[in-house]
Amino acid sequence: MDSLKTKKQSARKPAELYISKPVLERISRMKAVLQGCRVVLDEELQPLGITTSQLRMLWSVAENPGISGAKMARLCSVTPQSGQATLAMMEAQGWVRRSPSQATHRVLVAELTGKGQQILIKARKIAQALDRRLWKGIGERDLAGLDAALRSAVQTLTVK
Repeated sequence: MDSLKTKKQSARKPAELYISKPVLERISRMKAVLQGCRVVLDEELQPLGITTSQLRMLWSVAENPGISGAKMARLCSVTPQSGQATLAMMEAQGWVRRSPSQATHRVLVAELTGKGQQILIKARKIAQALDRRLWKGIGERDLAGLDAALRSAVQTLTVK
């Protein structure tokens, strides 16, 4: 009997290898919301000729005039190469203007153009409408709590 019990115990995985079901469900729901929002937003932004990723980068340039491609890539969680390629595309579209940095002439910094501002205003309206639809029926207090929890989680993940 003892040998049977020992075999069953050795066949079990240690408790530290298990991830609780609620944790996995929360991660899965967060991922589903993120992916679903991106799909819907990409579809709704399509008539403007901009993607969700490009919108995020355009917004970063608007919020940080004179931003370098490397800093924008860090803020938008993309590779420096992807950030540079997107900046080059946005410059070709006339949405941003790049010029040598005052501090380091080898570094190009970006700023929004009038055309970029117009695209950003239209795209933000679309994104805000999606946000209202997504959180319809959820109170401001609950959303503020969600925002605080998400900020805390991001901070926890990024603190080294």
